[in-house]
Formats: sequence, structure tokens, C-alpha cells
Amino acid sequence: MRFNISRKISLTYSIVLLVIIVLSFMLPYVGTIGRLEKDLKDVHYALLKQIDNKIELSFRETERNLLKLAGEMEFVYFMYDSYENESEKYTNFYSLSNKVTSFLHSNPQLASVYVYSDVSGKILTNKVYLPSLDNDDSWLVEHLNMDGYIKWLPTHKIWEGSMQRDVVTLIRPYPAISKPGFRKGLVAVNIDEVLLQRMIAGNYDTQYAGQTMLLDHEGNVVTHSDRSKLYGNSETLPYIQQILDGGDKGEFTVNIEGTETSIFYQKSDYTDWKIVTVIPNSAVYKQLESTRDLLIIVALCMIVAALLFMFYFNHRTFKPIERLAGKMFGAYRKPPQGAVARLKGFGSLETIFDQLHTDREQLEQQVRDFKPVLKWRLMMDMLTGNKTEFAAVGHQLEYIGIKLFPHYYMVCSVEIEKSETMSSRDQALYTFMLCNVAEELINAEHAGIAADLGGGKAVIVISFAEGDEEQNQLRAQAIMDLVLKVMEREFHLSVTAGLGKCYASMDGIPKSYDQSIKALQYKLLFGAAAVISIDDISTSQNQDYYKIIKKAERITEALKQANSEQVNQEVIEMFSDALGSNLSPDLIRQLAYELIMKALQMVSSIGIDPEDTIASLGNLHQRISTCDNWYEIEQIVHSVLNGILDKIVEKRNSRGKNKSVESIIQYIQEHYQESDLSLDQLAEQFQLTPPYISKLFKEHTERNFIDYLIEIRIAASQELLKDKNKKVNEVSEMVGYTNTRSFLRAFKKYTGLTPTEYRERYKA
Repeated sequence: MRFNISRKISLTYSIVLLVIIVLSFMLPYVGTIGRLEKDLKDVHYALLKQIDNKIELSFRETERNLLKLAGEMEFVYFMYDSYENESEKYTNFYSLSNKVTSFLHSNPQLASVYVYSDVSGKILTNKVYLPSLDNDDSWLVEHLNMDGYIKWLPTHKIWEGSMQRDVVTLIRPYPAISKPGFRKGLVAVNIDEVLLQRMIAGNYDTQYAGQTMLLDHEGNVVTHSDRSKLYGNSETLPYIQQILDGGDKGEFTVNIEGTETSIFYQKSDYTDWKIVTVIPNSAVYKQLESTRDLLIIVALCMIVAALLFMFYFNHRTFKPIERLAGKMFGAYRKPPQGAVARLKGFGSLETIFDQLHTDREQLEQQVRDFKPVLKWRLMMDMLTGNKTEFAAVGHQLEYIGIKLFPHYYMVCSVEIEKSETMSSRDQALYTFMLCNVAEELINAEHAGIAADLGGGKAVIVISFAEGDEEQNQLRAQAIMDLVLKVMEREFHLSVTAGLGKCYASMDGIPKSYDQSIKALQYKLLFGAAAVISIDDISTSQNQDYYKIIKKAERITEALKQANSEQVNQEVIEMFSDALGSNLSPDLIRQLAYELIMKALQMVSSIGIDPEDTIASLGNLHQRISTCDNWYEIEQIVHSVLNGILDKIVEKRNSRGKNKSVESIIQYIQEHYQESDLSLDQLAEQFQLTPPYISKLFKEHTERNFIDYLIEIRIAASQELLKDKNKKVNEVSEMVGYTNTRSFLRAFKKYTGLTPTEYRERYKA
């Protein structure tokens, strides 16, 4: 009986002890190793996305710069091979060559530029002019009838006079949006493949054990960190076919020369290339394997130690274990001397646990290094409305160490006032300090997160635990006032902030962000080093106010035409209507703000710096807010608008005349009655392309062609309406409108009156 009891007791506590040991190590293993493995994969995907964003940003900038270069007049002459004589021809070649060279100097990432005219069969590069294409340059002609308006060629070799060069090429047709059969030539820029590889390598540290490559849709290698694999394809790299057959993003493991290797890939939406990382599993999961092995070793050691302890304890206490051992091993043998001493050597476990802790810290450090990227991405998702529920992002915020409350959010956009001596590196450093100062001051009592948007701008999301929207608006105002004072005192920096409204839930963050950007634009009126709330500039719900502010469009149009008499008359009428509608003093001030902002936005659109325009007028917001009567406000508005008029007149006088534009304007004035008058008709008449006419017209008249045509037609209709015998639909047809409804809308927009109202007011 005693034997059965001792055996049951021994068996029971032995099983419990083993279960506890196994669970103690299995749960941390699953929770730690599994999560860190997923995090490491996410980090690799984040790196691929970062490479994609960097390449797309650089390529899009190259594309925009190329479009600007292709808009030059010298390109038109070269592409159409249109010259009056040989002297003019070579003068144009020289000018075009200089512009191409200047273009390359301002874009150091580019290796060369090729300009090919299919009309003449000639090609011009930044180094040489060729009367006709030879075999080395025939690759460019092959893409004349390519699909689409832009094409990125993978790495290929070109001959540059003295050497072969590996380049990636951007090709655009000329004209820029022409289809096959209507193209006059091609423009191509070449980017050195080595620069593309350096751009990729900059995302990794020097100890990175993997290889990164770019593949086109056919599996050809665009660039590779291993130079020997350039121009490779699915035949030389068999796993490429698996990448091409996969989706836009994925990961798999292959055996390469006896080594288990992980392949991570992601497709670029811009170039359709796939970014691929090839890295041995030993490098990807080195720390994970080390941690896993240590956990297993420790678990086995603990199990062995528990068994030894159990045997020893049972042997000394219950004795039945001896019979059990005898059955297991055939006979009982007394342990040799020194066995007990060996069992006491558990001091090595401390070393094992220390190593386990060290490896875990190293893994967590690697994950922390990528937290800024995750933080920026999460914040952009909230600002753009991709993340609108706190429950969906709460665990992500906690993981990257960000504290936000479930309710009450508002957004603040801030901008550092940049000086001419401030470099882009200094901007980034000051913006980083601004974000740190803002987060520290906000998190003292509330919760918030700040992110650098580049160019000396940042965005801050503030969250409150309690209070209503109005109270939290005041709290945010006080916090941002303190942030601006700290930046001024500690770093001697002038910072302007725009505050959006406070919303009760996270789905209001995009609205608050848009409002903060709008508020920040009003720094032209409020001055720098100020906190501008959207409430300070919010428009009224008064219906009379909306009717009156519509006249601002006619005032800005008169400004654009430099019609000072009409501007002054319209301003007088606007303030007269405001007084007649009994608008409050606050609404009259708001009316002045809106009118000045629309005028400044207009001059900015025609190439005049609005800050230079109002620099001599002081702080307009302060001046208007301290006015005692409406007449003083009207005088301030007159002075601002007259200053803008002077700037417009000065710019137009300095521009000079253009015979082509004058001829086009004269043609429009003579043929505006034709309903089919269009840019295409002008292009055919003057032997120019529609985009070039549009650009030339905008540069010299500061208006689009269609806007100018409407103005001419409306002005002519005003004269015709003075004749009461002419019906409105007849006048509409006489000035080029086939649809009377379109004429009525245009007339109302440009004059503020219907044709009938205009005829009654201005009787002949």
C-alpha cells in the first residue's frame, strides 16, 4: 500500500513539474519568437517600400524636369526642323545644346540627354550633334511608336564617344501627349545605373548581408548589387520566374547553392518594376535562431535537471524510484561518486539566461530602429483618412510607443520661417527639434504626435482625454503659443502655426488637417510667429455675406486686367452693399480678409510673390482688427489692391512684347464670332502646337486662352445688348455661342447680372 501511494505522489508532482517547465518556455517562445519573426518580415517589406518611394520620387522629379525642358521654343524648331536659313538653324542648335547642358548641371543624377527629331532624322545630345543616327543610337528610334506617353527602359548599354555606359532611360514622345503616327520625335534622359544602385544601397547599413535588385516585367535585371548579374534574366536566376508569377508583394524561401535563402519582393506602381531582396536565412533569422536555440537548450536543461532532482528526491525519500530505475535500466546501480557534484553545476544557467536576454534586446533594438518609419506611415494614414477608428490603430500606437486618447482630436500645421542662409539640412534639424518640443509640451498634460513633412513644415495631432470641442480649442491654442515661444527663445526661430477644429472622433482628423493648412495660408495677413486658428478665419453663415463676397471674383478679374477704375468702383460697391445689408463689424472685417486673400492668391498664380507685395503694409490682420469704423477698413483694402495693381503693371511693362502673341490676339478679336474657334484652329493657322500656344499665351497675357475668349465675347455682347431690338439668343449666336444657356451662365459669372438685368441697368 505504501509503495502505491509513493509512486502516485511521485508521478503526480513529476508530471506537474514537467508541465510547468514546458509551459514556462513554450509560451515565451511562441509569444516572442513568433511575433519578432513577423516584425522582421514587416521591416523587410517596409524597406522595400522605402526604396520604391525613393525611386519614384526621383523618377517623377526627372519626368517633371524633362517636361519643362521639352517646352522650350528651341525644341519646337528642332523637332519640326523649321528654320529660315542655316544661320538660324545652328544658332538654335547652339542654344538648345546650352539648355540641355544647363539641364544636366541642375540635375546631377542624370548622365546624358538625347533629343531625336523624326522629321529631320537628326539627334542632339549633351555632348555631340549627329546629322543622322548610326547603329549605336538606333535603339532610340525603336520606341517612336511605343504605347503610352512615358516609358522607363531597364539597364542597357549606350556608347558615349569613348566608352560604353550602363544606364536606365526615361523616354517621352514629342509632343508630350501625342499618339503613334503623330509624333515628331523623342526626348530621352539617361540615369547612370550605378547611381540607381547607390540609391538602393543607401537604405541599408554597411553590414547588410543580402543582395537587392530591380526586375522589369520580363524578368530582366535592371540593377543588381552583384555587378556580375547585370543583364541577367530568368535563365540565369531561376527563382525570378516565381517572382514574376507572384502578386504585387510576397516572400518565399529557395535553396541557392545549398543555402536556404529568403526572397522578399514588392512591385512598384510607378515603373511596374519589382524590387527584390535576396538574403540568406542565416542572416534574416540569425538572432531568432540564436534565441530559439537558447530557449530550447534552457528548457532541456531544466527538464533534465528536474528529472535528476526527481530521481534523487524519490531515492532519498520514497525508495520506490529504485525499483522503477531497475525496471528501466535492467538493474539498480549506485551512482558513482562525483555525480552529485556534477548536478550542482547549475551556475552556468545564469550565463545562458544573460545571453538570452542580450539576444532579445538586440532583436528589439532592430525593431526600434524602424519605429520612426512606422510612426510616420501611421500618422499619414490618419491624416489621409485611411485609419479612422481608434480601435483599429490602438495596438499599433502602443507598439511604437505613441499615446493618444480615444476621443477629441485636432491637427496643427506648422512652418519654420526660412532664411536665405538656412540649408536643407538645417531645416530638417530644426523641424526635428520642433517636433520634439511639441511632443514634450503636449504630452505633459495631454497626448500628441508630430511628424516632419519636409521643407521646414511639420504636422501635429493633439488628443485630449476630456472636455468639449471649444475648451480643447483653447487648450491647443495655449500649447502652441508655448511651443512658438520655446522655439524663439531656445533656437531663435520664427514659427507659424495653423489650427484646425477639434473633433470628437478619429474620423475628423482629415477635416481638421485640411482646416489647419487653410489657416496656415493666412500667415500673409496675420504675420509670422503666430498661431492662426480656423475659427479666426471661418466664414459666416449670413446669406447676405455670401452674396456680397461673390463680387470678389469680379474684383480679382479686374485686378488681373489692371483696370484700376473698375477695381476701385467694385470695392466701393462691395462695402456699400455690406453697410446696406447691416453686416456686423466682425463680418465686415472678415469680408476684407477674404478679398485680400483672393487677390494675393491671384497674383501668386501669375508669378508675383505675394509676400513682397504686402511686405511694406505691416501686419494687415492687426491693422484691420483695430480699425474703429468701416471706412478705415475700406481704405486699407484700397491701399493693398492698389499696391497689387502697381506690381502687375510693373511686371507687364518689364516683359516686353511678343509678335506671335499679338498676332494671335488680333486673330481672336477678328474671329471670336466663330463658335468652333479653338487652340487647334490657332495652331493650324500659326503653324504651332496647341500646348505651345497655350503656354505662350499664358506667359504674356496671364490668362488661359479660353478665359480670354470668354472675356472678348462677353464684352462684345454687352455692346450688342444695348440694342433693344436684338434678342438675347440672337446676341448669343452673334458672339459665338451655339448654346444660349452657356451664354447666360458666362454672362452672369463675368458681370454679376443676367443679360436682361444688364440691358435694364445700362440703357443705350
